[in-house]
Amino acid sequence: MPPTRRARDVLGQPWVQWTLLVVATALADIVLVALHAPAALLLGPLATAIAFGVAGAAVRPPPVVRMASSALIGCLVAVSLGAAMGPAMLGHLPTFLIIGVSTVVLSLGLGWLLARLGWFEGATSVWGLSPGGAASMIALAQDMGADARTVAMMQYFRVLLVAAAAIGLAHLAAPGAHAGPARAWFGALDGRGLAELFGLALVGAVLSKVLKFPAGIFLIPGLLGAGLIAVGWLHPEAPPLLGAMAYAVVGWNIGLSFTPSSLAHSARALPRIIAATLILIALCGLSGLAISRLCGVDPLTGYLATSPGGVDSILIIAASTPVDLPFILAAQVMRIVLVLMVGPWAAGQVARWTRPLTPNPDAP
Repeated sequence: MPPTRRARDVLGQPWVQWTLLVVATALADIVLVALHAPAALLLGPLATAIAFGVAGAAVRPPPVVRMASSALIGCLVAVSLGAAMGPAMLGHLPTFLIIGVSTVVLSLGLGWLLARLGWFEGATSVWGLSPGGAASMIALAQDMGADARTVAMMQYFRVLLVAAAAIGLAHLAAPGAHAGPARAWFGALDGRGLAELFGLALVGAVLSKVLKFPAGIFLIPGLLGAGLIAVGWLHPEAPPLLGAMAYAVVGWNIGLSFTPSSLAHSARALPRIIAATLILIALCGLSGLAISRLCGVDPLTGYLATSPGGVDSILIIAASTPVDLPFILAAQVMRIVLVLMVGPWAAGQVARWTRPLTPNPDAP
């Protein structure tokens, strides 16, 4: 067997790909933490996974690992919130409702407009820009007869570019902020605190399954844990290494979605996909700026509160940046509730209304 073919066969082994991915991610994390990059523990795995995905890596985090990481991220959010949540948040409820409605309206409105202009086929445009969970939007798009692979690329680019924009703005807003762990990677652990952390994560995973609420996997432990910490009933221990592992799974899950076959399928539409996503980010950014002025929060808090997903990456960035985390969490929770309640119905209605004004022969 020729050496090049033998090397390809070895590199095609899942355990080899996982080993290389873990090592490359660890090196990227160490460098980015040393540089005090915002959300370094998400940025490192994300950038590494994109490189591996584009190079043809076939590995993916198993569903149980993704669930565990999401539940742990919820616990880490709860620890970050701590006693920060309070009655003052109730006064912002109308604002959170406006944020949620405006994000949904902007996303669906832009999808309708781009379909009318012939950038994308109607249902594909609407479902691709809908601000729900990527997996659920792809499944719904397929049921509606849209091009599921193009919707997938639009959803994944939305998550990727939203995270990249948030990380970039975090760097500009707080260039000296330390984004790495607050203490040593290894050290003495509080056994009781660690047990409380895992218990809270388990409760979040079980309740999200029972309630059939996918986003609850990190929202339930985040909100429940923050409340219990605020009243002094819970003191979970969150080791930095455990957090880094949870963040890595989120970054890998996003980055490994960019495969050669998915990029090839959407090659002609990629410039329009990226442009549409950037327009959506800009519109939500203007909305966030207005919210920051109305509510007296900093612009980065306003942007993260109105950001159109993904929620897990946004919360990771918010937890490692000097922003108003409770405000962002409450706004994102309200958006998720609205998307779950009216998102699929509204997107389906808008998709039925779309008829291109000018047909685009390159539209997928």
